[in-house]
Amino acid sequence: MQSNWPLGGLPGAMARLVLRLSSRLPSSDGWGPPRAKAFSGLVAGLFLAGTAFSQTVPAGSAPTPAEGPIVTLPKMTIVGESLKDYPLYRKNEVVPPGFSENSAPIELFYPGEAYNEGIGEGSATVGVMLDAKGNPTDFLLIRYTKRYFGEALIREAHRQQFAPRRIKGVAVPGRFDFSYRFVPTLVLQMNNFEAMEERLMEVEGGPRFVYEPHLEREIDNGGLEFTKATVAFIPDGYDAPKGKTVKVLVSFYVDEEGHARLPSVESAPSTLLVPNAIKAVQHWEFKPPTLGGKPVLVFAVWTVGFEPFVPAPSQATPAKKP
Repeated sequence: MQSNWPLGGLPGAMARLVLRLSSRLPSSDGWGPPRAKAFSGLVAGLFLAGTAFSQTVPAGSAPTPAEGPIVTLPKMTIVGESLKDYPLYRKNEVVPPGFSENSAPIELFYPGEAYNEGIGEGSATVGVMLDAKGNPTDFLLIRYTKRYFGEALIREAHRQQFAPRRIKGVAVPGRFDFSYRFVPTLVLQMNNFEAMEERLMEVEGGPRFVYEPHLEREIDNGGLEFTKATVAFIPDGYDAPKGKTVKVLVSFYVDEEGHARLPSVESAPSTLLVPNAIKAVQHWEFKPPTLGGKPVLVFAVWTVGFEPFVPAPSQATPAKKP
């Protein structure tokens, strides 16, 4: 995952995170109950925090993102399972997604609204879902300090070209998150109060985000609730071990309408499982998440179990009498 998400007060926030592994999986639409479990709280928080150190895209360039840090998770056991059962990919096994060599330079004008409001700077993060060829299939506004900064960046994302994620040399679908820092090119006149407020933001690490994702444990009812689910089927060519459930670890967002967005596989025993896991999660729907009764964006990390594909019995057409 790539983004620039400096999480203010991270040590305190992480201290409040509580790990919870739960399963609330009703049957839906005749697909049967998918085997999936939610790694909420600490695990999702660590994945989110692990993206805090990747680079922000500088103006006038379209670089390939710097290699992000390896996300390390503490040893822990939950309901008979351990996170060691889901080893994250090693640094040398993954080429993260990014901008292609043919991407246009990123040149964003400072929004006029920001000048009018006397805003000294701004930031935004956008997530892009890429297929195995690097073609964008979905765009999501993830965080911003002002709405117009986010809207400007997502418009820019639509005109860019991308390179897909590669795992062990194989191109796979996945999510690419990137951020942009907006800085005015004109001098802003500020009164003493505005100057003090600007200095305070600098000391605290920049302007505050007014919109950003929340963890599952933070939302009303304590977690996501399925309303529709589909099953991930074991693909052709994958020799599933007998007597053992095949599972992968997937991170994704759930938007304010309850749709699963931008899934990305974080751990899998084979790259053959990645496309089917992503297809399944993309069809998941949840009760729209809220915090204090207000719709919010949620970041989650779940395990997804695979089922063997069993074709429906064919019904022979009765022969017509001569």
